[in-house]
Amino acid sequence: MHTQSKRFARQFVAALLLAATAACSSSSSSRAGSGTITVLAASSLTKAFTKLGAEFEAAHSGAHVAFDFGSSSQLATQIVQGAPADVFASADAANMAKVVAAKQNSGTPAPFARNKLEIAVETGNPKHITSLAGLAAPGVVVVLCDPSVPCGKFADKVLANAKVAVTPKSREASAKATLAKVELGEADAAIVYVSDVATSKKVEGVTIPDAVNVTTMLPIVALRGSSNAALATEWVDFVRAHRNDLVRDFGFLAL
Repeated sequence: MHTQSKRFARQFVAALLLAATAACSSSSSSRAGSGTITVLAASSLTKAFTKLGAEFEAAHSGAHVAFDFGSSSQLATQIVQGAPADVFASADAANMAKVVAAKQNSGTPAPFARNKLEIAVETGNPKHITSLAGLAAPGVVVVLCDPSVPCGKFADKVLANAKVAVTPKSREASAKATLAKVELGEADAAIVYVSDVATSKKVEGVTIPDAVNVTTMLPIVALRGSSNAALATEWVDFVRAHRNDLVRDFGFLAL
């Protein structure tokens, strides 16, 4: 028993020393983090991450965050194929799982927000669309995300849940591109994320009932091939620490 107690004490002290070392390293990194990191992020995060990036750079002298926004499926493929990047933020867990399966992650992906779908219509809702069924009305021009990307996959699921058949005018490569069709007056409606609608000044939202809607979890992780691992980790921590800002200012859902 005495030997076991001493062994436990040594393990406990070692754990404390490890935690202290990690804390010091984190503190030092916070003060000294500099250089450039490339963040690959879902297009639905464009406005939110652009703002957070400016705040991060202001708090980290000498640091710069370069963003590459696109569909999560395309970004995951780029990472798996070896594209240089430091952080990946996905619109869904499935595409993050591809990165993890390819062992391109550094650490465990962490959720930082949730999202769900909403119908985006032109300001004033001239076609008087009040539900998913309204998307199937004659003369209503609808655009959806491509089924190969999360927002398209989820839109198809939502329409199937509601038993509504829609023939879209086009299937776009990302949520951002899909929303743009409505913002530019090239479509009457689109199914995008609630965060997309919340941050646009050119569209209005029509709620999709939770009973047929899809909610997605957004995970983030530093990547194994990062050329600036310390700064990449700081960015991940910064995003998670500001997740309430994403809810308050950009329409995302709390965890």
